[in-house]
Amino acid sequence: MKHLVFNRRAALRIAAASAITFLMRDYPALAADTPRDLLWEDLLPEIDSPSQSSGMSTPLLDHSAPPPEQSITGKDVVHELAGTRIRIPGYIIPLDYNGEGVKELILVPYVGACIHVPPPPPNQLILVRIAQSYNPREMFEPVYVTGILGILEEETDLAEVGYSLEAEAITPYE
Repeated sequence: MKHLVFNRRAALRIAAASAITFLMRDYPALAADTPRDLLWEDLLPEIDSPSQSSGMSTPLLDHSAPPPEQSITGKDVVHELAGTRIRIPGYIIPLDYNGEGVKELILVPYVGACIHVPPPPPNQLILVRIAQSYNPREMFEPVYVTGILGILEEETDLAEVGYSLEAEAITPYE
């Protein structure tokens, strides 16, 4: 009969395997090589309202104003997306351009957002940080940003932001 040897090294291997299994179950985006493609409306939380339950589509900005207990604000975010590796298109508003590139920017859903008053709501703005400077080809260049999405309540000089993104890559939109 063979004896099982249980030592510290075996315990660490079991703990590491368990942790990886747990993370991959709760954060499937970490296991995927390809990022999840998101659209800006994916960053808006869902609400239970009469128009949604009847099968009618709800516009991004619903001016019919549902009752207060069913309404959402621009500060409401989709917490389930935190930790997800995503790719999202948008336009960049540089926050720290130094002549060589930008390492911090706000990603916005449409041209001119944050330049005109008022800015989009926080759940439609993403504060992006990238390790390697990105040098935009032109102002208001459409791009894809890929990275890990986070929840962030921060006020910049331009606007209040609801999401953050640790960017792995910024590529031209094609």
